[in-house]
Amino acid sequence: MSTVGYRPPYLSESALKALVLMAIEGVPGSSLETFHARFGHLERGISLDDVIHGLKREWKFERAPKFNAAEWQWKYRILTETVDGDALTIMIAVDTNTRTFEVLTRWKRASQ
Repeated sequence: MSTVGYRPPYLSESALKALVLMAIEGVPGSSLETFHARFGHLERGISLDDVIHGLKREWKFERAPKFNAAEWQWKYRILTETVDGDALTIMIAVDTNTRTFEVLTRWKRASQ
């Protein structure tokens, strides 16, 4: 991976929402999650349906995006809800060149 070069700016919430929705609609039936996100913490009780539901509904950044220089991509933490209305954080990595994303991990948050 390159450690020098043009670092693209991170996406705004609205630009990221548009990319995520376009990617979800463009790859029906394919997994958008890493192996870790899908199988690493089964005890969390979060399904792919919860993730898709959370990404399709209104959400906000849980914190400021962080650039991963080793992977040369931005990582975003999204605060949203599961199908059952539980608070959910989803961490995604985005490739703005290919307009794709991957869910790295997800966890339920304590009610606030």
